[in-house]
Amino acid sequence: MKKNQQVLLSVMGWTHDDDDPSDSVRLLTTGTLSGEQDRWRIDYTETQPDNESSDVILTMGRGVVTMQRTGPYGTSMVFEQGHRYEGSYRTPFGNLAMGVFPTHVKYKVEDGMAGQVDLTYQLDLQGQFAAMHELRIRFCPAGKP
Repeated sequence: MKKNQQVLLSVMGWTHDDDDPSDSVRLLTTGTLSGEQDRWRIDYTETQPDNESSDVILTMGRGVVTMQRTGPYGTSMVFEQGHRYEGSYRTPFGNLAMGVFPTHVKYKVEDGMAGQVDLTYQLDLQGQFAAMHELRIRFCPAGKP
């Protein structure tokens, strides 16, 4: 398997809460996929509409997906189906206590270095339910359809 394969990523996210049943975000970007067999890592940069950017590191292995995000709105999350993770969400206005409870965690990397990550999880902020989230990431070698 190739190490440090350039990939094209499609990142789609949906938020479901009582007030707004479907708020969505879509991002197309490039990144780097590295790893082999049962341990993978994707590095990419996410740019928001206000031109703020965050570096994202996504790791996948043994049924667990972790996500680390830098920048003014930084966090670290662990997604293991059926296991609650507690951490903090850093903002320019201060830190917030954050809880993540994944109900669906699935990832796949094919031999051609294409694949996907599918996450569904409940997000709590300051001990209160914030919303249900779905995150779908699709990736393929850069330059391939």
